[in-house]
Amino acid sequence: PDAVAVVFEGQSLSYAEFDARVNRLARYLVSVGVGPESLVALAMRRSVDLVVGMYAVVAAGGAYVPLDPDHPVERNGHILGTAAPVCVLSTAGDGVVLPGEFDVVLIDELDVSGFSDAPVLDVDRVAPLRGSNAAYVIFTSGSTGKPKGVAVSHEAIVNQMAWMQGQYVLTGSDVYLQKTATTFDVSLWGFFLPLAVGARLVVATHDGHRDPGYLASVIADQGVTVTDFVPTMLSVFAGAVSAELLGSLRDVFVIGEALPAQAVRDFGVVSGARVHNLYGPTEAAVSITFADVTGAVDGGVVSIGVPQWNSQVFVLDSRLRPVPVGVAGELYLSGVQ
Repeated sequence: PDAVAVVFEGQSLSYAEFDARVNRLARYLVSVGVGPESLVALAMRRSVDLVVGMYAVVAAGGAYVPLDPDHPVERNGHILGTAAPVCVLSTAGDGVVLPGEFDVVLIDELDVSGFSDAPVLDVDRVAPLRGSNAAYVIFTSGSTGKPKGVAVSHEAIVNQMAWMQGQYVLTGSDVYLQKTATTFDVSLWGFFLPLAVGARLVVATHDGHRDPGYLASVIADQGVTVTDFVPTMLSVFAGAVSAELLGSLRDVFVIGEALPAQAVRDFGVVSGARVHNLYGPTEAAVSITFADVTGAVDGGVVSIGVPQWNSQVFVLDSRLRPVPVGVAGELYLSGVQ
């Protein structure tokens, strides 16, 4: 209970403090009607409050919808109009401007002291929570340019997290640096995986993910062992930092774009951490294939590897027939995710 759970810019919460804040806020959300298949928007920049709000929505049985306060008002308005959330969680410091009439709850000013800090159970929720219920809804650009919501179930994301832990085995001594925007589903690894195993979650400052020097200093100061990158940023990071700051790193997850082999080689010059290439669209609960690509990599493009637990991938032709090895086709995904 006394172990540090979340760290952000000098602030820290122990597991006991974090659980108490989450449970009280979750019970407040239940009291205003949040439950399975209802949505709650998160209009917050990275902070301790963001993590508390995210967990509270899920504990109440609802699904969270992340908004970037710095995105255009029109985009956020379209998302809110489509999602029709029960309420929008934010903080006074975020100064979020939203179009239309929405119930905005400033959780840093909300008095939840009258609510119990005991874990929220099905008996406390407006309805029982099932694996098939939505856990989060992330809006992607879509082929028309208008954001389209992708709802992901609890059973899908739980499979992803269970596979991650089974494959990479984080422990209470690990420290995960979370620096990915909440509007990108990769953020779920950092927000949920470390706290599920008693590790420490270090949340990067706003825009910190764009600053290699800042990231390297946080890795050194906090003893970060695990983090994630998009390939483009991995290349930039590798070319801008020195090896002595990265000694604690053990595993780096890379996802979001095709991973160039040169990026892996460049990173290997400054860090001995293992590099894992993962692939998956938003619809497939973060990632669905994986490959350990640590060390020297031949050629220009890195493989996306093989399927994860309870998942299958098929390369098919236009008639949905499997193609021979070496023949181009389209990738089809199936399974719990």
